[in-house]
Amino acid sequence: MKTRLVSLDGSITVLAVALLTFLGRTFVDFQFVYSGLAAASGKAALATLNTMALFGVWLWGLLAATRGSRRALTTAWVFNLLFLFGIGFGTLVSYCPSPCQTAWPLMEIANWANVITGAIAAVAVGAYLWRRPRPI
Repeated sequence: MKTRLVSLDGSITVLAVALLTFLGRTFVDFQFVYSGLAAASGKAALATLNTMALFGVWLWGLLAATRGSRRALTTAWVFNLLFLFGIGFGTLVSYCPSPCQTAWPLMEIANWANVITGAIAAVAVGAYLWRRPRPI
């Protein structure tokens, strides 16, 4: 199992699962958090376009990584780290500490799923990139 996670296929798989859990968490955020903030400031379209761009780059990284691109895999890994630490752990530490009462229990489940899958992906892909030498 350990070698499966630290392979290219395993790295792409865990990054895809982390992407899906973050997408689910984003749906919850848009329903219960961003809808009020964005509607009040009139920036719902900007928030939506920004989110689409972020998911697009992450998805591009995964798709290009399936063809063996180390740079694309690194890009997807960096996006996973940014969202894992910036949003996942950031929510747990400051925005809505556990147990989060915003949309209880849905937000709590979505955030913990994001943190757990993001951490597994961070370790697995980091180990894969560390083990595998760069081509000359």
